[in-house]
Amino acid sequence: MDMGNGINDQTKHSFQQFVFPFMLEGDRIEGFIKRLLKDEYVFMKMDDLDLQDEFYGEHKVSHRNLEQYFMPNLVPVLFPNSYKQKEGMRRFSKKLNLSCTFQSPFLNTGFIINSIDITICPFHIGMINIRVTLPEKLPYNDVLYFTDTFRVLEPIMDDELEMKIGFRNKEYRYVKDFIFKELVPPAEKFINDEEDQPSYFGSLPFFVDERMFAISYIALPEERDITKVDLFRISQLNGYDNDGEPFVGALNRRYINRFYQERVYDRWGEETFYVTSDRHFACVTRATGKLEAQLASEMYGQHFYSILLYFFYKIVLLKLAHEHSRIDVEKDQSDTELLIFMITEFSAKYLFAEVNSTSTGKELFKITKDVFKIEPLYLEVKETLSYLFQIQDKLSGKRSNYLLQILTIYTVISGIFGMNLHIEDLKEKLTFNDYMNYTFSEWVAVLVTISGLIISFVLGVFFLKRWLQEQKSRKKKVV
Repeated sequence: MDMGNGINDQTKHSFQQFVFPFMLEGDRIEGFIKRLLKDEYVFMKMDDLDLQDEFYGEHKVSHRNLEQYFMPNLVPVLFPNSYKQKEGMRRFSKKLNLSCTFQSPFLNTGFIINSIDITICPFHIGMINIRVTLPEKLPYNDVLYFTDTFRVLEPIMDDELEMKIGFRNKEYRYVKDFIFKELVPPAEKFINDEEDQPSYFGSLPFFVDERMFAISYIALPEERDITKVDLFRISQLNGYDNDGEPFVGALNRRYINRFYQERVYDRWGEETFYVTSDRHFACVTRATGKLEAQLASEMYGQHFYSILLYFFYKIVLLKLAHEHSRIDVEKDQSDTELLIFMITEFSAKYLFAEVNSTSTGKELFKITKDVFKIEPLYLEVKETLSYLFQIQDKLSGKRSNYLLQILTIYTVISGIFGMNLHIEDLKEKLTFNDYMNYTFSEWVAVLVTISGLIISFVLGVFFLKRWLQEQKSRKKKVV
């Protein structure tokens, strides 16, 4: 099967972004932000034009174009004006320009880590984004192999276990260790790592596996043909097989053609293609000059934020479905009500049918939306919401009936015994001896009256306390 021009098929240049999602401890988020600012991370503000070329190597991102690329109702979510706006996706970036080495059985190369982002999202979700630039004229197969291997946080396969990252006379066999010991050492302290899910670092047991999502820009020589096999390989990150030979993860041409129809955006084919999978979003181009620079800028800007937003959608929807599976709706009333609130809040404030304002953006990221299965996941969560409402309505009705029956009994008894037998006594001061002369029915009336007052007071305090706790808990669970 045609795989381009073989192992020496060189790229002009390429860069990658690696996105790692995790859960944050809710009550430590603001402390984490203070730590980031102390460690010289910069909060990303769109009105600060000095940041347009600060974090992207030799490239520049137009903030004005970036804001106009999205629907107006999404701008406050994607680009909050202050790091104190908890309902937005607060991005903190740091310029690094670190020279590192990558050593493995099939590839030894240097690479540059240009910068790193930490984005604090609603629903206690955090995302680390690492920007990497590979050497110029690196073979196409090497680019795919590097991207596929570097995104593995904890290696499993034999060739992954032999991989090493070199930095400042240190070597790391796990990319996770490299990230949390060298790039963002404070982050691990703030990550919510549940004890009941030790195999899932970052407490995302509902989310795929321990691999980062990759975003790639690959510029090829102008004379290089871009085939369907090329695009399939880059979508699946098929670099080398176990013998170090160029690898294609499918042999059936019809399968590759179907994949091309579903996952490839070829509005500008034969020159530029965009391809999406559940592990990789890539732009492969033969463009030159200003157009090439524009395409690279868009991968750092408009396309990156679009991917980030849909990635956020997918994680939240999976999180909500996971939360539903963990609660007993008949016993965990407060958790059920909180889940209803979270689903409603997400649907109303964050999930929008239209994201991009341009026709190109709508067409391109419809593919991403389909690949990430946003619509089926949302329908599942929507059905969950309807089910929870029905259950809550039934349980609330039962609880109200029980409470009403208790209060009715107290009202009837206190009315019979209290009003009919003791209304006159309440107007006078009674001594202890007077009370000792009460009949059995009169003592029943006294006890019913006193216990009724106590129960009413206790219920009032309980419901007020619970209401205040729910209001606080709801807010903390979302932001």
